[in-house]
Amino acid sequence: MIPTPPVVASGFRRAWALALGVLIVILAGPFLLLPTRLARVAEAWAALLFLALWVLMVALVIARLLWSTTAVFTWLERRLRSWVAWFAADPAGLWLHWTRQAHRSEMAHWCLEQAVAAGGAEAQFQHGLIFLEGSFGPSGQDAAMERFRQAADQGHPEAAFRLAEVLRTGAGQIIPDRAGAESWYLRSAGLGYGPAAAWLAHAYGLGDGVPADEVRARRWSEQAERLRPHPELSRSVLRHDAAPEDPLVRLVARTVHGMESLAARGVEYRAGRWSLLLGALVLGVALLGTFGWLIWAGSSSLFHLPLLMAASLLLLLGWQTRQLRADRPRSGRDRLLEAAGAGDPEACHRLGLAYRQGSPDRPRDDLSAALWFRKAADLGHREAMLALAEAYLGGHGVLRDPREAARWAEAARRESTS
Repeated sequence: MIPTPPVVASGFRRAWALALGVLIVILAGPFLLLPTRLARVAEAWAALLFLALWVLMVALVIARLLWSTTAVFTWLERRLRSWVAWFAADPAGLWLHWTRQAHRSEMAHWCLEQAVAAGGAEAQFQHGLIFLEGSFGPSGQDAAMERFRQAADQGHPEAAFRLAEVLRTGAGQIIPDRAGAESWYLRSAGLGYGPAAAWLAHAYGLGDGVPADEVRARRWSEQAERLRPHPELSRSVLRHDAAPEDPLVRLVARTVHGMESLAARGVEYRAGRWSLLLGALVLGVALLGTFGWLIWAGSSSLFHLPLLMAASLLLLLGWQTRQLRADRPRSGRDRLLEAAGAGDPEACHRLGLAYRQGSPDRPRDDLSAALWFRKAADLGHREAMLALAEAYLGGHGVLRDPREAARWAEAARRESTS
């Protein structure tokens, strides 16, 4: 997998800075009209923002009641990424960078689809790898060749090499085409790809699929030596073992784990439970005071939108209090394992992720991860289906089985469609 160069990464950071700066100007700019005769415009804009926040709060409350807040945050993340990509000098490269950094299968697939839609050569090549490695049958091989051809036409050397390999071997139901393979090997080697030059030296030296030619064999052998060290063949960016470890994700996971461990130890003692209760009361008073000040400051001019926002948050707070009371912690209790054992598909998926990533409480165990992914997938969890497809594709905790990977990928697609 090709790492992101520092210069390109700095360009991505500039895209983020520009997009967020423009967004802040759009959101805060109308408030500059407050001291002018157009103050009504600013007030209407404030009311619109409060309404949007209220709708978001209501959506989060409904999602929390349905134990599915991921859909809301996924929608927000997609909108934000689309906004940032609009300001990028290389949108396809930015989408592909996000594909490599994504730690959720659904988001990685979506980012790669956006990169392909943007028309980048590397994105076309990576999309072809998915069809080639996923064993999607004849239609998948045809799609892989089409993606490789599009990437090679844009100057991607490894795509030309992979296309030549498929034409030479005639994988699956593809009819071997030695002449076509030779032309793509030549194009790949001409673009500076060492493995293609090495194969041409071998082919012309032994007459493997082409007429033997010692002069051309010697020339390509010298070219292959100049191009050393030869790069390894790329793997699909959607394989979780090929994705780089995200420092931010690791830091957040460690922080959350530390807070959960501290809370679990604290509630075992009476003083800890009283401290938690006091903190909740202080937080509740602070929130109520804040909303009370908003109401006092001008609820009438804002069409009482703060009241509506407070109602949604109070509903969420009441529901959380009820859940905490029903699932109050006890010494040695593992609520995630209990929920997964009870057949909750989201809990099974989260437990599988925990075993796949590893932690001090749950050491990494690919077999356990695959088993919990399978249980969640059998219960209709789409992301678990994709995770199970990745496990079968890479042989993580299970025997490598591309056909089984393709079956679960197709099941995830049907689940998304339904």
